[in-house]
Amino acid sequence: MTLDLKRLRADAAKLQTTQSKRVSMRETTGTTKAIRAALPEIYKLRDQKTEWSVIAAALAAQGVVQGKDRTPLTTNRLTALVRQIEHQAEKRQAKQLNKKGSMARPRKNALQIRHLSLSPDLKADTRAADERPSQSEDEIRRLAFERVQRMTEKD
Repeated sequence: MTLDLKRLRADAAKLQTTQSKRVSMRETTGTTKAIRAALPEIYKLRDQKTEWSVIAAALAAQGVVQGKDRTPLTTNRLTALVRQIEHQAEKRQAKQLNKKGSMARPRKNALQIRHLSLSPDLKADTRAADERPSQSEDEIRRLAFERVQRMTEKD
């Protein structure tokens, strides 16, 4: 089978121009495009402590679907899409900054992990540890050695 190289170049150029207009090459259901458009509002809702499940349900109620079987948007899929969009934006920004030669700024993302801590009334008292006399390194090593000797003694 022989290929027509001129037609190959022409078809490739035609496809390149139509596909370069799309932000993502893999958008099939339009979900990513819809979430990309709603991302600023999703950030606002998250800042107001709205749960991901509520946001996903609200988007699903407006017809945002996932996959070829067009099932309603789930929480896991929403968070994955948001992170994917953020990652694409970070890569795009890094690429632009590398061209300019400047440093990239760290950006807060929607899935940033919040550090948890106990309330002050639930924290354990550590007075018991403070009352114990501290042991020197030599004493700690000697006690550890004695334990090992006891474990390895033959009956």
